Amino acid sequence: MSSNPSLQSFNDNNKHHFPNNFTHTNNEDTVISTKRILNLSSRRQIDHAKEIFDSISCKDTVAWNAMIRGYMENRMIDRARQLFDEMPERDNVSWNSMIIGYSRGNMIHIAMKLFICMPSKDVFSWTAMISGLCMASCVGDAWRLFKEMPERSAVSWAAIMSGFQQNGLAAETLILFKELLLAGVEPNAHSFTTALAASGDLAMLSMSKQLYLQLLKRGYEKNCHIGNSVLSMFMKCGSYDDAKCVFEGLTYRNLVSWNCMITGYAQHGNGLNAIMTFHQMQKDQVFPDRISFLGVLQGCCFCGLVEEGKQYFQSMEKYYGIIPRPEHYSCLTDLFARAGLFKEALQLVMEMPFEPSPVFWQSILNGCRIWGHSELGLYAADQLWRLESTESRTFPLTVDVQGSCRSYGVPNFRRQMKDPETRKDMGCSWVEIKGKTYLFTSRDETHLETNEIYQTIDLLFHDMWEHLGNGNHDQRAMKYTFALYA
Repeated sequence: MSSNPSLQSFNDNNKHHFPNNFTHTNNEDTVISTKRILNLSSRRQIDHAKEIFDSISCKDTVAWNAMIRGYMENRMIDRARQLFDEMPERDNVSWNSMIIGYSRGNMIHIAMKLFICMPSKDVFSWTAMISGLCMASCVGDAWRLFKEMPERSAVSWAAIMSGFQQNGLAAETLILFKELLLAGVEPNAHSFTTALAASGDLAMLSMSKQLYLQLLKRGYEKNCHIGNSVLSMFMKCGSYDDAKCVFEGLTYRNLVSWNCMITGYAQHGNGLNAIMTFHQMQKDQVFPDRISFLGVLQGCCFCGLVEEGKQYFQSMEKYYGIIPRPEHYSCLTDLFARAGLFKEALQLVMEMPFEPSPVFWQSILNGCRIWGHSELGLYAADQLWRLESTESRTFPLTVDVQGSCRSYGVPNFRRQMKDPETRKDMGCSWVEIKGKTYLFTSRDETHLETNEIYQTIDLLFHDMWEHLGNGNHDQRAMKYTFALYA
């Protein structure tokens, strides 16, 4: 595996076929054959690689491991296990290869059995098992295993941090990063990118700036991968200026760098900057991909640039050979619906090469609510109802559209919202004050300073009562009021 630097891929341009009775007796021939096995396996010529393996008369452990690795890379776990069982002598690489293979094959229980039976575990073995458990969303088991490790390396810390972050535990990820520093472990690039992603998930600007200073102290600012993570983090925090400053300071900007800026601008409603960055990217001889086009289409949607959006969409396959995916069709549908072009929106949905998902009908329904198109709105609501009858987010738009045409179906929809089988997603808002994030929901009374917050709302926003509706305190108003109060 990667822990054996001697096992580098061998560039074999000529395909030599060995007869079945050909054998090697020289150690040098064994090394060459092992390299050929790795090279053929990487090119998915696994049967030919097996012929080379069988032709070796004196197989060493490295050759066995190379063949097992080849099977694993080609998703032939059963054949790898058979070879593993036949091995006359196994080393840690053999065991680790099987653990990684079973983990990637979603057979974490078998990987754990092998880990337990492993006679001598090294740091790589523990780390591989922790990563496998995180991939299977068994974060609790991974954490317990991490605490049992006799020795932890920077890679081990990075593995458990990555597992936490990928399973939605952003705050816990940042706590782990702090513990890493307190333990005197020097964070590697993977640790930093994981911490940056977690900070971006929480949209904590103050924490994001602290992390950025940490990586600057350690000289990681020239690392392109970390630089892209910083861009994404600042964009998620809504700090365009910081993101632009980092972007302009990058010594090398790849496609990911440009996409971070384009999608970041678009997702925060800054469509013009997204479009300008899209064109600047092409001036710098960087060709767009599907993510670039998704960002620029979102930018057109926010700015209401219908013709430009159509041109970008049509140019994807025509000039760049990029086949539009559902998310691209969704952006164009939303663009048409927001502009009141319902004929074009409906035609696009009906002529798509795949069945429309709920998001398409939600876009049309939202457009009908904006423009008061009740007839099409009721049709879209019916389609949406068929696809997700137990989702509570379907109801508000439907009630708005039906209410606008005084439909007798409104009471039925309101009763359905109270059905216990209907899933209700609670909306919330949050604000960061002095490095701490505060979460608010509608009619929130859980905060320690709830009384003061509501009193401040009454004093400062008395002219908003008509909008809020007889004391129905909106969570956004609570959030901004608390920000002022704090």
